[in-house]
Amino acid sequence: MNAQTERRHLLPTRYARYGACCNIRDAYRRLPFQSFWTWITGKGVALPAQQYRAALRPANSTQVIAHLLLSWAVIALSILLGWSALESRAYLVLPLCWLLIVNRGRSLQATFHYMTHGAAMPNSLYAPGLATIFFTTPFFYVSWGRYGASHVQTHHHLRVLCSDDDPDQQFIVRQGFRRGMSETSFWLRVWLTPFKPAYLFHQLKEAIVESFIEPNAIEIIYRIFFWSAVFISVALTHHVVEFIFFLLIPGFIFFQHSLWLQLITEHLWFSSSPEGARTALGYGELTFGRFQGRALPASGALAWAVWILKLVIFDLPVRLYVYPQDLPNHDFHHRMPLVSYFCIADVRATLESDIGRFGPMYESWGFLSTLRMMRDRLCHNKTDSFTSLHLNQ
Repeated sequence: MNAQTERRHLLPTRYARYGACCNIRDAYRRLPFQSFWTWITGKGVALPAQQYRAALRPANSTQVIAHLLLSWAVIALSILLGWSALESRAYLVLPLCWLLIVNRGRSLQATFHYMTHGAAMPNSLYAPGLATIFFTTPFFYVSWGRYGASHVQTHHHLRVLCSDDDPDQQFIVRQGFRRGMSETSFWLRVWLTPFKPAYLFHQLKEAIVESFIEPNAIEIIYRIFFWSAVFISVALTHHVVEFIFFLLIPGFIFFQHSLWLQLITEHLWFSSSPEGARTALGYGELTFGRFQGRALPASGALAWAVWILKLVIFDLPVRLYVYPQDLPNHDFHHRMPLVSYFCIADVRATLESDIGRFGPMYESWGFLSTLRMMRDRLCHNKTDSFTSLHLNQ
């Protein structure tokens, strides 16, 4: 059976063995405020033909700059709110401020990611400079050139993803993840790795090298100027406490933790057959949508109250802290990297039943579902992470 015949016999979507094994988003179509349900689940809806064609265009400069400015407006307001809470000793407000700062920082990182791919501000001479000003410098992040080489050219390569040559998997291996590890070790490393002093020190050391040594001369001068201005201002105004609470804690410690939880569930790491990624179908098997939600209650006020409570306790924090912006649909970004983050959820939904060269779509519902898949792979050597592939199985 050749590859084309094989694809015709594949199911449109395969679901993780943990969590819902159906498209929960379809049930939400009868609820009001459809844009909210697309956002909270991360799962889009199919577009009409005309809207679909428009959605394939990369995000233009106006859209991206407006998004960058809005993100920084939220960060500024969060800092002001937190500052006021700190002075009035309303300490319970601080976690909310930290969450918003991390969320917008992660959104800036995701936007930077799309800019390097050309899916936002394509062919713009100003894109690298804007990325340096709005994200990589204030968040102590890797430069445009280094990120492009590591992520765009290497990680995305058909023959590299989830192999021993993948820089992201190499990073995970350095944190102690391996096949045959114990469950206790797995869960401790998942939740606590970014809080270890050794991890934070290593990330800080890497950030210093990537900020002040590896970029080009103009970028290095700008970064030195920016951070010199920050440290001098903090010293002269005696706002060291505020610097720790609103820059160091959310902008570095929690930001690193948020990035880590996303990374560890980003793909089917440690593929038992890395050579499978040498084909388009194998490549498609290594990526999956990561959505949040559960079946609607049949009836009853109490059942609905419990359902809403789960949404607030589980789905909302994950969507804000772990998978902001386009990240639930990161699998589709690997299939069509030039689709804008503004539209990727709906474009993915539009093409979900179309078995292309990468094969069927894969998806999981619930953050813990993805972690359990990874646990099974690393601790129990189980590789059947998704439901049956063929119609006759």
